[in-house]
Amino acid sequence: MIKRPGFNQIIIVVFYVTLCIFLVGFNLSKPRVLVLHSYDPDYSWVRDVNKSINEVLGKKPFAVKYFYLDTKRHPDTGYMTNAGIAARNLVNKWKPDVIIAVDDEAQMLVGKYFVNHPSIDIVFAGVEGILEEYGYDSAANVTGIFEKIQLDALRDTMVQILPEGRRRVAHISDASQPALFSGGEINSYTWKPLELKDSTRCRTFDDWKKAVLQAQDSADILLLTDYHSIRRSPTDKSIVPPREIIQWTEQNSRLPGISYREAYVEDGGMMAVCAAPLEQGRAAAEMALEIVEKGVKPQDIFFRENRLYVMHIRESGVQSHHIVMPEMFEAFARATGHYY
Repeated sequence: MIKRPGFNQIIIVVFYVTLCIFLVGFNLSKPRVLVLHSYDPDYSWVRDVNKSINEVLGKKPFAVKYFYLDTKRHPDTGYMTNAGIAARNLVNKWKPDVIIAVDDEAQMLVGKYFVNHPSIDIVFAGVEGILEEYGYDSAANVTGIFEKIQLDALRDTMVQILPEGRRRVAHISDASQPALFSGGEINSYTWKPLELKDSTRCRTFDDWKKAVLQAQDSADILLLTDYHSIRRSPTDKSIVPPREIIQWTEQNSRLPGISYREAYVEDGGMMAVCAAPLEQGRAAAEMALEIVEKGVKPQDIFFRENRLYVMHIRESGVQSHHIVMPEMFEAFARATGHYY
C-alpha cells in the first residue's frame, strides 16, 4: 500500500520549491557588473585594481563576474581576436548592466562593440589611448577614468636622484599597443632639465639587448616602460618572461633604471613612479554604482583623469647603482607597502 504524503510534508515541499523560485528570481534580478581586464590576474596592476573594485562593490547585492583577456602574455593578433570574440560572446549571453573595462585592449577588443547599446553601459579605466579610436568620444553609454602617465612626477624624481650633468635619458619599450600610446606622450613631453636621448621600441629580445647596450654610452638612466610583449627571436614567437628581461638588463647595464610600471620593480628593477591602480579601480566602481544604484546616465558622469601616483623602490637596485635616494621617497614607498 502506497503511503500518501502528510499535510506537513506537503507544506515543507511547497516551502522549499517556493524558496528555490525566490532565490533564482532574486539572483536573476541582481544588477550585473562584468569586470573585463585586458591582462591576466597575476599581474600586480590587475590585482590592485581588483582590490579596490571589491572594496566598493563587494558588499553590494550585485552579481559580479570577472573576465581576463590576458593580452600581455599573448600579444599575437590571432589570440587577441579570439579573446575578443570570447569576451563579446560572454557579454551577449550574460547581459551585464555595466561593463567595467580596464586598459586599452579591453576597449579595443570588446568595449567599442557595445557603444550606444540600449541596455549595457560601459565604464572604462586605465585608458591611455584616444577615445575616438573606440567611439567613446560621442557615446551616450560610456564614462570612465583615464590612466595618464605621471610624467611630471617621473621627471621630478629623476632630477632628484641624478646629479647635474648626468641627466640623459634613454627610453626603451616593447612594440605593443600600450607602448605606442605611451611612447607618443614620452616623445612629446618637455623633459628639461633632463634630456631624452633615444626612444626605442623593441620586438625581440635581441632588439632589447642591443638598445640597452647602446644606451650605456649615450645615457645616464634607462626609462624602461612596457616589456611584456618581447619575443624570443624573429623565428621564435614565444614571449620572453618579463623577469628574465629585467634580470638580464640589471646584469648587463651599469645604468640605473626607472619605469612607470609597478611590475618593473617586482621583476627586479630599481624604481617605478606609476599611476595608482587603487584609484583606477575605486573610481570605476564608484561610477558603476552611480549608474546602477542612482540611475545616473553615463553621459552625465564626467570623464576623470588620475591624480594619484605611487612609488615602488627596490633597495638592492638603489645600492648597486649607488643612488642617493631622498628619505621622503623611501618613506613614501615603505608607507604604501612598495619598498622591496
